[in-house]
Amino acid sequence: MLKNYLVIAWRTMTRHKLYTLINIIGLAIGICSCLAIGTIAHYELSFDKFHPDRERIFRLVNTHKQLGADDAHWPNLTEPAPDAIRKELTGLETVAQFHNYNASVTIPGGHGQQKKIPKVAGNDNNNDLIFAEPHYFDIFKYEWIAGNPAVLEQPFHIVLSTKAVERYFGTRDYLSAMGRTLIYDDSITVTVAGIIKDWNKITDFTFTDIISYATIKATGLKNEMSEDNWNSFSSSSQAFVKLAKGVTPARVEAQLIPFANKYFTGYEKKDSFRVQLQPFTQLHFDNVYGKDYGTEAHLPTLYGLMGIALFILILASINFINLSTAQSLQRAKEIGIRKVLGSRRAALIVQFLGETGVLVFISLVLSLALLYPALSAFPNFVPAGVTAHIFTPATIAIGLAILILTSLLSGFYPAWILSSFVPAKTLKNQGTPAGSTRNRLGKGLVVFQFTISIVFIISTIAVSNQMHFLLNKDMGFTRDAIVRFTVNRKDSLNQRHLLRDRLAELPGVGKVSLDNSPPAVNGWWKTTVDFQGAHPFKSNINARTGDTNYIPLYELKLLAGRNFVASDTPREVVINNTYAQLLGFRNPQQAIGVILPLWGRQIPIVGVVADFNQRSLRFAIEPTLLTEDGRSQNAYSVKLRMKGGNPADVQQTLKSIEQTYRSIFPDEVFSYTFLDENIAKFYTEQRKMAQLVNLAMAITILISGMGLFGLAALTAERRTREIGIRKVLGARVADITTMLSRDFVLLVLIALVISSPIAWYFMHGWLQDFNYRTSLSWWIFALAGLGAVAIALLTVSFHAVRAALANPVKALRSE
Repeated sequence: MLKNYLVIAWRTMTRHKLYTLINIIGLAIGICSCLAIGTIAHYELSFDKFHPDRERIFRLVNTHKQLGADDAHWPNLTEPAPDAIRKELTGLETVAQFHNYNASVTIPGGHGQQKKIPKVAGNDNNNDLIFAEPHYFDIFKYEWIAGNPAVLEQPFHIVLSTKAVERYFGTRDYLSAMGRTLIYDDSITVTVAGIIKDWNKITDFTFTDIISYATIKATGLKNEMSEDNWNSFSSSSQAFVKLAKGVTPARVEAQLIPFANKYFTGYEKKDSFRVQLQPFTQLHFDNVYGKDYGTEAHLPTLYGLMGIALFILILASINFINLSTAQSLQRAKEIGIRKVLGSRRAALIVQFLGETGVLVFISLVLSLALLYPALSAFPNFVPAGVTAHIFTPATIAIGLAILILTSLLSGFYPAWILSSFVPAKTLKNQGTPAGSTRNRLGKGLVVFQFTISIVFIISTIAVSNQMHFLLNKDMGFTRDAIVRFTVNRKDSLNQRHLLRDRLAELPGVGKVSLDNSPPAVNGWWKTTVDFQGAHPFKSNINARTGDTNYIPLYELKLLAGRNFVASDTPREVVINNTYAQLLGFRNPQQAIGVILPLWGRQIPIVGVVADFNQRSLRFAIEPTLLTEDGRSQNAYSVKLRMKGGNPADVQQTLKSIEQTYRSIFPDEVFSYTFLDENIAKFYTEQRKMAQLVNLAMAITILISGMGLFGLAALTAERRTREIGIRKVLGARVADITTMLSRDFVLLVLIALVISSPIAWYFMHGWLQDFNYRTSLSWWIFALAGLGAVAIALLTVSFHAVRAALANPVKALRSE
C-alpha cells in the first residue's frame, strides 16, 4: 500500500511538472525562511541561559524623570552606590560591581624584551578588560584552574582566562602564567594571581582580563572613575545583585526608593530619581538602558522576522491548497474508481496527505541545501555567532516540526475535498461537489495572499520614505566631510593642542575642533542647573564641550551674542534657543549676560544658537549648553576641504592626518569615522527594518505571483473550449485577455481595500516613535495598488495571451 501511494505521488508530480515546481519552490522558500529565522532565534534566545540561579540575578539601573526632556534611563549607578546597597539593604545574597576599561597591554619578557598590544583609540566599549570585586565570582560561576576569588581582594592582582593566557604568553601551559606581570596603559602593573576557563557557551560576558577592583583605589584611576562621587555616572560601571532565596524583586525595589531619596539628592522633586532592578534574563534584549559590553538584540525585530517567516510559509501553503483544489477535476475519475474498488475516505485522505508529505519532504531537503547560502546572503540580520549546521538537534527539531505542520496545513483541506467526491457523478463527468464553495475559498486565499503582499509593499514605501527623510533632514548643523577620531584622555593637554594645531596646517584640512562629542551623538552628558531667576527651578541640561572652533566648524547659527572664549576650564557658555525659552526668555537676546550656577561657579551666558538635534530624530530637541573644558576634550572634528570631491585627494588628506597623529601618539592606533556615517548609525534598527520589509515584500510577491501564475495556467486550460467558441464567434485577442485577467485583477483590488487600513495602522504606529516624521500620504497607497495590479497583470497575461492566440480548431476538433 505504501509503495502504491509513493508511485501514485511520483506519477502525479511528474505529470504536472509546472505545478509541482511552483509548489516545491514556494514551500522551499517558506521552509528555508523558517529554518534560517528559527536558527537565529534559537541563538539569540540562548544567551547566558547557562548561569545557575539566573532568575535571581538582576542589574541595578536607574530612571530619571527630567524637566523639559524625555526620561533618562541609565544602565548604572554611581561608584559608591553598590557598596552602600550591600550594607544597607536586606534580602540580597550578594552585590557585585565591575567597571569596563580599555587599555593597551604590555607583556614584559626576558632580557628586557617586551610585547605590546595597543588599544584602539577612542574605543570606550571593551569586551575583554574589567575591574571587578571578588563578589563578581559569587554571581557568575567559572571553573578555576588556579587561584580563587579571594585573590581579587588585594590591589594589583589580575585573573586571566585561558584565552588571555594564550593571547599574551603564547602557551597552553596555563599554570606557567601564574605570577607573571602585565602592564596596562604603561602605568598599571598587575600580577597574574588566578586562571579561569573561558565559557564555551553563548554569552555577553566575554571578559578575559579581570583586575581587582581594589586596584582602582590604589591608583590614580580613583579620580578618573569618580570612585567616591555620588553625582557622577559612567555607563562603564555596572552593578549586579543576586537575591536571597524566596525574596521578590518588589521587596528589594521598595527599599531602593528611600535609598535613592537619601543619596541621590538635588533633583527636581522627590522620587524623580528611581533605582530599579532589571532582570538578568532581559539583558541581551535591552534597548532602553544599554551596556558597554557584549551584544544587544532587538526583540521586536526578532519577532518581526519570526512573523514574516510564518507568513511566508502560510503563503506557500496557500499556493499548494489553491493549485491542488484547482486540479481536482483532473483527479476526479481516479478518486471515483478508487472508491468503487473499495477505498474508504480515510484511506484516501491518508493517500493525499502522504503525497503532500512527499512534496514537502523534497522541499525540506532543498531548503536545507539553501540554508547556508541564505544565512550568508543577509549578514545584517545574522549575528556573528550563528552557524548553519544542518544536523544539530535544534535544526532537526525545527525541520521536523515544519515538515509535520506544513504537510497538515497544506494537505488536509485538498485531501478532505478530493476524498469527498461522489463516484457516480465523477464517473459520469457530472462534476464535483461543493464547487462553488471551493471556488470562493480559492478566491479568498488569493485575496489573503495579495493582502499580505500589499501590506509589505505599502510598508516598504513608507519606511523608505521615512529613512530618506531621516538621513537628509537638516539637523541644524553641517555634517558633510567631517572626520572624527579620539586620543587617550590621559594624554597631556599640550599634546592634544599640538595635534590640533598641526592638523590645521595640512593643506587638505579646513577647520579643526578639539571637543568631547559632535552636536548629535547617541550618548549624552547631563549636568544639573539650579537656575535662580524670576521662577527658580532645577533642570538637567545636555552639555557639549569644544574649543572656539566648534561653533564655526559645525556652522551652528548664532541668534544672539557671541562665541565663548578659549579656556581650559568653563568660563562662559552658549545655550540653544530651547534652553533660552525654558529659562523664560522669548527673545534670545534677553538671555545674554544671565548667570548660570554650573560646576560650583557662576558662569555667564554669552551667546544663543539656533536649535539643533542632539540625538536621532526619534527624540525632541533638548535644552543644551556649549562651553570649553580642555580637560574633558579628547576628540577631534576635522573639516576636509572638498575641492571637486576628488577621492584621491581625500585619501591623501586622511593619510596626512594619520601620519600627523602617529608623530605625536605613536603608541595609539589611529581609527577614524565620518560624522555622517555616525549619524546614519543612529538608525541601525530602522535600516534593518527597511531591509526586512524589502526582503519580505520581494518574497511574498514572488510566492503570490507563482501561485497566481499557476492558477492562471489552470484557468486557461479549463476554459480552452470556451475560448475557442468565443474566437469562432468573433472575439478578439484583447477581449479574451481581458476576460481571463479581469477576475484576478478584481481580487487584487479587493486585497488593496483590505490591506490599506491594516498597513496604515502598523505604519502610523511605527512613525509615532519619531518626533520628526513624514506623513502617510495617499500616493503611497495608490502606488502600492498600482504595483500590485501591475504584478498581477504581468503574471496572468502570459497565459491569457497564449490562450487567446491559440488556434480554436485544436480546442473544438473533438466536438
